[in-house]
Amino acid sequence: MGSTGSGKVSSYCMGVVASMMVLGVAMSELTCLDMNPVMKACGDYAKNGGETVPLDCCMLIIELRNKAMSTHSQQTTCRCLQEAAQSSPDHINHEAYSSLPSRCGVTFPYQFSLTMDCDSLH
Repeated sequence: MGSTGSGKVSSYCMGVVASMMVLGVAMSELTCLDMNPVMKACGDYAKNGGETVPLDCCMLIIELRNKAMSTHSQQTTCRCLQEAAQSSPDHINHEAYSSLPSRCGVTFPYQFSLTMDCDSLH
């Protein structure tokens, strides 16, 4: 009976390890396409500012922060956000754009700006 219990524990551990590996792969494959929903949800606020940041924008920024845990993912996120903002710099409210993370209650290892240095993230 002891061997059956060990087999269950071993199977469970293998399942946990496999799940962690899948999550690790998913997190490391963060791309600019993952930013599209964030850009869409936060675009009006980044352009116009306002009293409050839309809830869906904040939820996506929080989700993005939780996904971008590795240095590579943080650099990718930084570059994608920067490219999107730079594609229409005249249409970005710099103050509103830079305040997005803090207004949503999260921190990133960089300041949202048109000049953020994504390569400095280690």
